[in-house]
Amino acid sequence: MKLLKILSEVEFNKFEGMVKVTYENEEAKYLGDVLRALPGVLTVTDAGGDAEAGTKTFKVKLITQKNSEEAFEAFKNNAISKYSFITNVEIGTETIEDK
Repeated sequence: MKLLKILSEVEFNKFEGMVKVTYENEEAKYLGDVLRALPGVLTVTDAGGDAEAGTKTFKVKLITQKNSEEAFEAFKNNAISKYSFITNVEIGTETIEDK
C-alpha cells in the first residue's frame, strides 16, 4: 500500500481554542514560539496578557486524530512537561471550535 493512500485514509481533526498560560522568568518573550513547537500545533496567536501576573492568553489551533478534549489536554501536558518556566495552562473549553 502506498504511503499517499494511507495518509488519505487517515482522518485528522482541527480544533481552535483559547488557552491561558501561566509562566515565570524572562522566557515569556519566546512563549508563543515554544508553544508553536509542540506536537500538533498549527498556529498560535497572542491574544494579550498580564506581565505582572505572569500570564498570557493565546488562540491555539491544533491538528489531531483525537477529540477536542484529549487534544487540548495533551497540549497542556506537553507544554508543562517540556518547558520548566510554564507553570500552568488553562484551557477555555467553551471556546473550542471544530475547524
